[in-house]
Amino acid sequence: MNNLLKAALLAAPLSLLAACGSSHKSQPKASSAQARKIQPVRITHIDRDLGAQELMLQSISLIGTPYKYGGSNTATGFDCSGMIQYVYQNALGVSLPRTARDMAAASRPIAQSRLKTGDLVFFNTGGSSKYSHVGLYIGNGEFIHAPSSNGTIRTEKLSSSYFSKRFVGAHTFF
Repeated sequence: MNNLLKAALLAAPLSLLAACGSSHKSQPKASSAQARKIQPVRITHIDRDLGAQELMLQSISLIGTPYKYGGSNTATGFDCSGMIQYVYQNALGVSLPRTARDMAAASRPIAQSRLKTGDLVFFNTGGSSKYSHVGLYIGNGEFIHAPSSNGTIRTEKLSSSYFSKRFVGAHTFF
């Protein structure tokens, strides 16, 4: 196999990850003159530990579900933000914004050392937004996410070489 073909095969999975679906073409982009109004989301109706347990159970049940750009249900699959939106709605009855960027704006930033189960982890995977990929933290340095085209929902370690280089923040709704 020649070097050019090898390079293309290695680069393909990484470029697919960048298309996690956090910024959908169907949504108009706000102009600089038109400020985006993202309302903060704060979860106060359920105990944090109980809420975290519900989020963990709901997300683990999705492992193996196919990735689908723009997807937001179990029948067709999920992209990264669609999975997060689905899990929060079904586990806690909380409606979240649709994109990773808007989820970051609606949540509260926290130090990575303060991550707890149910918090969000954000990555810049080469998209046009700083927050181009999102996952749900499940503890022990791991998160669940919908990674890319031809992939399935799965767990990853924050310390993996790919994600540690692209980590841009931890956020919470609690």
